[in-house]
Amino acid sequence: KTRVITHRIAHLVRAHGVPGPCVLAVTFTNKAAAEMRQRVRNLLNDPPASESPLVSTFHSFCVRLLRRDGKSLAELRQGFTPSFTIYDDDDQMSLLRSIYRQLGITDEAVQYRAALSWISGQKSKKQSPQDAYAAATDQRTSRLAAIFERYEEGLRRSNALDFDDLLHEAVRLLAHDTDL
Repeated sequence: KTRVITHRIAHLVRAHGVPGPCVLAVTFTNKAAAEMRQRVRNLLNDPPASESPLVSTFHSFCVRLLRRDGKSLAELRQGFTPSFTIYDDDDQMSLLRSIYRQLGITDEAVQYRAALSWISGQKSKKQSPQDAYAAATDQRTSRLAAIFERYEEGLRRSNALDFDDLLHEAVRLLAHDTDL
């Protein structure tokens, strides 16, 4: 697959005159992106970075897009600025521990990892905390909706995005900003 994609990119640039920076290739892992990037550079005789196609992971591309062109996202996400922080696992766990203390919830009632997984699932389905509240059918899902709501508030207060947000907010930005 990598060979086909890299040769196709080189063909677009060489045979069709598509400027390198106008070509975007995304993949899932850093390793695959690095491999593909190097193969493309080799096929194009090692052009300067400013003239090379952009080969990146999905998350990396989204970070780049949000930092470079994300100002208008503030119209959709209160408090957002392109100088956002990316929350890793430790940051997420720290935020959850704080939320659990605020809500008087213990890890035995809802395990941290289970809550993060549930929140990730909600975000993948483009659900908001309000959607989660509306869909709650029992005490556990109501509790998870409350955790989700506080989690989102914590991210916004810190101008932070988690890895799910990187993808979701990049899509929202592209849908919102027609010039972009």
